[in-house]
Order: sequence, then structure tokens, then C-alpha cells
Amino acid sequence: MNILLAEDDPAMRLLLEDFLAGLGHAVRSAENGNGLVKQALEARPDLIITDLQMPEMSGDSMIAMLDLYPGLAGIPVIVITGAAHGELADMGISPEIPVFRKPLDLEKVAAEVGRIAGRDR
Repeated sequence: MNILLAEDDPAMRLLLEDFLAGLGHAVRSAENGNGLVKQALEARPDLIITDLQMPEMSGDSMIAMLDLYPGLAGIPVIVITGAAHGELADMGISPEIPVFRKPLDLEKVAAEVGRIAGRDR
């Protein structure tokens, strides 16, 4: 599966890139939502994994922007965040979007990625 990742923390971004690639996925990444939207317009991903609190364009703004592009609307999204539960509602994050809190349980992330990919993990 082609995964596009937005994470501003370089260590977390590298950890997720390596972990997801180790599961057999093709992973591209961006430091913020702005970079992710640009990459998604160049090559539509099968899945987007994003942090919420990033510079330039936050993950919640990026999620809303994706719906403005017909070719990008409907791409599954997974959120990874350190934000408190109440903050997610304030940001307008749909309760249907899977959310994983930092520090991440990578096995749970892998299970959700597998579910989205149509595979059991």
C-alpha cells in the first residue's frame, strides 16, 4: 500500500517510515500538512497518516483541505497525536477517523493499517 505520512518530529517520522516500510508498504513523508497535500496531488496515496500539531499547516487543516480536491477526497486517514481527547473535537476531527495517541503502540497502528489495506494483522 502507498502511504503518505505527515510528521514534523524527525525522529518520529523516521521511526514510522521504517516501521511501515518493514511491513511492506511504500512510504513517502512530509514535515507538515502543506508538504503532504503537495505530494498527494503529485501521486495519490492509498492511506494518509498524520500528526495534528505541525508548523505551516496542521494536520486538521490538511484533512479539511483534502476534501477540496476531488482526486484526494475519501483517502483513508489515521491520526497520530499527543493532543488531548477534548482537543480533537475542538479541531473538528471526525470520530470516524482512527486516532492513536503518542507514545504510539506500533502494533495497534499496524493492525489499523492492515485493516485499511484489507488484510488481517
